[in-house]
Amino acid sequence: MATTKIWDVSAHISKLLAYVANKNKTTMEIKSGTDDEEMRLAAEMLGLPSDHFATEEKKFVTGINCTPENANEVMLALLESVDSSDIQAYHGYQSFKPGEVTPDVAHAIGVQLANELWGEDFPIIVATHIDRGHVHNHFCLSATGFSGKRYHDCNATYKRMRDTSDRLCREYGLSVIENPSKDKHKHIAEVHAEKKGIPTMRDQIRADIDAVARQEFIIKNFYNRMRSLGYTIEQCGKFLRIKPYGYNKFFRLDKLGAGYTEEDIEARVRNNARVRQWTPITYYEPTLREKPRGLYALYLHYCYLLGVIPKVIPKNPEAYAAIKEDVRRARMYSEQAKFLGKYFLDTKDDLIQHALKVRAQMDVLYKERQKFRNKMRWMKDPAKMQPIREQIFAISDKLKPLRKEYAMCKDIYDRSDDIEKTVERIEFPQLVEQERQKSALKKNGREER
Repeated sequence: MATTKIWDVSAHISKLLAYVANKNKTTMEIKSGTDDEEMRLAAEMLGLPSDHFATEEKKFVTGINCTPENANEVMLALLESVDSSDIQAYHGYQSFKPGEVTPDVAHAIGVQLANELWGEDFPIIVATHIDRGHVHNHFCLSATGFSGKRYHDCNATYKRMRDTSDRLCREYGLSVIENPSKDKHKHIAEVHAEKKGIPTMRDQIRADIDAVARQEFIIKNFYNRMRSLGYTIEQCGKFLRIKPYGYNKFFRLDKLGAGYTEEDIEARVRNNARVRQWTPITYYEPTLREKPRGLYALYLHYCYLLGVIPKVIPKNPEAYAAIKEDVRRARMYSEQAKFLGKYFLDTKDDLIQHALKVRAQMDVLYKERQKFRNKMRWMKDPAKMQPIREQIFAISDKLKPLRKEYAMCKDIYDRSDDIEKTVERIEFPQLVEQERQKSALKKNGREER
């Protein structure tokens, strides 16, 4: 069984090639079976392991219409030969069921797939990664072919990729997903945002639709309420689409996920006439400790401005405009405020020391996990590999919260100065107005005397 995916890449093509052909991910050590005494003695004299010359490296990287060494130059030359867009390449992915395929077979399938789909006109690098619990192929496809034509990624080309992958899997005796889910796949940017805990614009739209749909009984009132929140709603052909205030892109309702089509929303609103759904509102509860100060106080105050801590959103449009982009990230700022309060991190120095401590714990777990991965490379029996794979997964589970903490430390360090400036920009006009009112009161008092 193999799942496939492909998406466009706007970053420099050399970064994609470096990731795809990473030696640590694509290389397997193989015992050559040589027991030459002279080789063993030579290795010991050089201070190397005794079996150093008895092992060989096998790298699962293949170039089509180019070589792994000159792929960057070939692809850049093609991009410069035509007026290209921001898209420099396409990153393809083919993942196999754990334990079902060997690296050699997976790589052979990947090379054959790339040849059939793009081999006539495009330079491609095919690499098989074996560093995870499942073997998977990566494809680096130039966005421009030798004919000067650009690769067009659409539903039809992706269907051809999926169908070809399924056919090759059947030819090699592998399982195939016979009835794939018809749900829309998430964009890769949305997947990355979810991993980082950052709500996307689609999350914000869905949250607003859910909140309004729970409160309205008539579909006309539902759309009027959405417009009052700043959304633009219009009919485009047979589909209804929606655009948030200050955003350039429209989103089709039927592509927001299950339960958000025009018919689904209308059914939810009508259902409110029979059963009214109430959702309790949960607010941020600050950590019990002495008076907040430093970074913790700054983040608490910013959460107050964002409305995470109970308050009335300021009616001043200019003040709200300064933070409107961060309102949809309010949950993230709330978590960061809790994090600062939990570990009593008041200054940037405290933050750096905590980040270094977390990084040290991560490095220990990374080394431990790598030992298990190296051990598993020598094994061929799936039954013996399974316990080691479970230990690798257990270490990965321990790493997840540590990686999140480390990323949060970096994010707080980078954002704290900008947040402080934003708070000053919001509150400075209020302070000026207060001073003006005080001056006016003093002046009126002198005139009365």
